[in-house]
Amino acid sequence: MQPDMAARVDPLAVRLGPSICLLDDDGRCFLVDVSPDIKEQENRLLKLPVYAKRAARNPFDGVLLTHAHMGHYAGLVHFGREAANCDRLPVWCTEKMAGFLSANAPWDQLVSLKNIELKVMDSRTGMSAPLEPWPGLSIRPIPVPHRGEYTDTVGISINEKLLYVPDIDNWDAWPAAREEVGKHEVCLLDATFYSRDELPGRDLKEISHPFITDTVKKFGDLTDGRRIILTHFNHSNPVCDPGSREARSVQAAGFELAQEMMAIAL
Repeated sequence: MQPDMAARVDPLAVRLGPSICLLDDDGRCFLVDVSPDIKEQENRLLKLPVYAKRAARNPFDGVLLTHAHMGHYAGLVHFGREAANCDRLPVWCTEKMAGFLSANAPWDQLVSLKNIELKVMDSRTGMSAPLEPWPGLSIRPIPVPHRGEYTDTVGISINEKLLYVPDIDNWDAWPAAREEVGKHEVCLLDATFYSRDELPGRDLKEISHPFITDTVKKFGDLTDGRRIILTHFNHSNPVCDPGSREARSVQAAGFELAQEMMAIAL
């Protein structure tokens, strides 16, 4: 059975939407991207004692959005008054993203009812900025080329240690790709598709992402001394099956494959 079909019939084969969570020892929690699966993702967080003991009004202390594609921001609706009814939840994003959320329903209601409070990041300076009220946490937004129907797209550097680029058109369109990967200890990189053969009948130029085979060629010599973790898999991607030939070949090349609830110490 193909991986995409397995995910329809086997709950163990399902992968949730792309998000990462920064969790401190005291329970403070910062979310990067709000996928449509945010309810299930929070349920899984509640199984962690450090998160379960939180007494905060909001489910997260802050949120950062990389761009306005469905898998990365659609879960915001669960922060509204019909659901979590958050109170001024800080949401960090680019100026274009803030404008989009403020001007379009249903997101504008989150702003007007003060469920969320938009915080604009400056992705032009190339400088890391601390995120209040979390001392010791700094974020550097990094513009990356990706379909911009509504907003621009950024990857992020967390404390200049972890690089997160969940969506990009292709690595060659980003001149700083090797430099950024080379300066980080851990890199989580877009690996939506393994090859162009996964979605027959679809023009992958309309949903462009780098193929894993291209990523391995691009960064294969940088796996020494750093972790390069592939993430953001489409269910059609054969590496979703850890026993597949493709998954084994990627791991043999020195890359890791992201798993649900994978924990990375920073």
